[in-house]
Amino acid sequence: MTLRQIFKSITLAEWRWVTALGFLMIVITTAPLLYGFLITPSGSEFTGIHFAAPNDWFVYYSYIEQVKQGHLLFRDLFASEPHTPVLNILWLAVGFLAKIFNLSAIVAFNLARIFLIGVFYFILYLFLAYWFEEIKWRRWLTVFISFSSGLGILQINRIIQFPFNFAHNQFNWPMDLWVPESNTFLTLYYSPHFIASLSLILLTFFLLVLAVDNHKLSYSFLAGLSAAALFEFHPFHILTIFVVTLIYYFIIWRRKVVNFIFLAASYLILFFVSLPVVGYYLYLLKTDWVTQQKAAQNLTFTTPLWLTLVSYGLLLPLFVYGWCLVVKKNNLTSKNILLLVWPVVQFFLIYFPVNYQRRLTEGLHLPLAIFSGIAIVELYRRLQNNQQPKARWLLANRYAFIFLFGALLISSNIFALASDLFIYADQRDLAYLPRAEVAAATWLSTLPGNIIVFNSASNIVNIIPAYSGQTVFVGHGVETPDFGSKQMMVNYFFSNNRDVASEHNWLKKNSISYLYYGPAEQKLGHFNPELKNYLKLVYRNDLVSIYQVL
Repeated sequence: MTLRQIFKSITLAEWRWVTALGFLMIVITTAPLLYGFLITPSGSEFTGIHFAAPNDWFVYYSYIEQVKQGHLLFRDLFASEPHTPVLNILWLAVGFLAKIFNLSAIVAFNLARIFLIGVFYFILYLFLAYWFEEIKWRRWLTVFISFSSGLGILQINRIIQFPFNFAHNQFNWPMDLWVPESNTFLTLYYSPHFIASLSLILLTFFLLVLAVDNHKLSYSFLAGLSAAALFEFHPFHILTIFVVTLIYYFIIWRRKVVNFIFLAASYLILFFVSLPVVGYYLYLLKTDWVTQQKAAQNLTFTTPLWLTLVSYGLLLPLFVYGWCLVVKKNNLTSKNILLLVWPVVQFFLIYFPVNYQRRLTEGLHLPLAIFSGIAIVELYRRLQNNQQPKARWLLANRYAFIFLFGALLISSNIFALASDLFIYADQRDLAYLPRAEVAAATWLSTLPGNIIVFNSASNIVNIIPAYSGQTVFVGHGVETPDFGSKQMMVNYFFSNNRDVASEHNWLKKNSISYLYYGPAEQKLGHFNPELKNYLKLVYRNDLVSIYQVL
């Protein structure tokens, strides 16, 4: 079938159903944010962060702020060293949305997320329509993919045991509780860039299968464009796309499904169409020191194997059963071979010796959920046909078991929603910021560009780039090169008053233009900016004073 034929095979009633499901997902994933906004305390600003990776939100917002200020290339505002601005089409698009309609970063961020949820469901349903002719299968698997997750809730004690997660050189929380890439629900809940990347992974593999089945290299070219768009803002998935495709093509060649010449041509088209983007990132890694440091510091390892098994929970045994069913039926068409190869290869890739292993989990949930959905239907069919007393008893009490089974499958998603409702109700730091601090950070946006602001980063994350579009000396564990050493320097500087000349020389040596002195800086020690003749007060409100370094 061609792409046009697949689209025509889907009825208008089906599209209405998909739209309704997408709308339901939008409501579920947006409701906590609306709640958080509506209970914003007086004198505070709601930031829209989630429990998972709360410090990354201000990096995303800093991208949006840069576009609103007229930039087309993105600087790392958390790195004070000279570096090469980069192109990122995803955040450029979100930034344009904010600029054109004069939206705040949080509104533009979530409008983009909502829009991309619709895009994802459109691609997903086309994908499922190609594999499954029956409407009931398409609908069942769409729902199952949307809401199924792991059993991390059974290991929730590890969040208390390891409050900072990373300990003993490994991550200790089940991934389904905090890793947005680990399952589809968290991806749709988290950020537009994850939804876009998941959609493009799915689209790329879909187009490659269409290329094989229709023997048309034009689909390979489109797959190359899809992969190029994916790599441009999420280059981690270069490994996923090229390795899964290579092994898939090798197997169908060995099974003589398609001749070698066509497969080689298709793979080369995929490679060369996406090569400019791959080359761009290789160039940055070779020539830009800040990019090199960020890559070295971006340690996103996969959890230990036993904890990964918990993170996917019931999906894994169900996947194995469903996978074996398809193999046993010997229905090894080219499109089925892709579904068989994809999850097996990708599961090995998440332990490949690179420092961004956990990023490679994105997309793995899709084939796991598809085979798990097949397994559940087959198990239920066998239960119906089994006349044994135990089987009859299970069938008679099927609604209780369905409820229990369903509750286990969605338990991690409930945790994600509940944890966010809790941090909003408890008015946790970063979820809400004092309006005076936001006002001070926003005032910095009125200054000329290329300044460097010196402050404490609150030892977690720096909000200044998100609201000002200005660069800070230290601010983020990955985005700031040599973060640990710089944080120690800041803590030492604010801890006490020292020789004025040496303080001034150090600030000048590090090209620092302004000093931000708010509650976090005051808590670090006895430093008193009022005593410094090299500082000039340029802004003050109830909480924050900003000084220019003369």
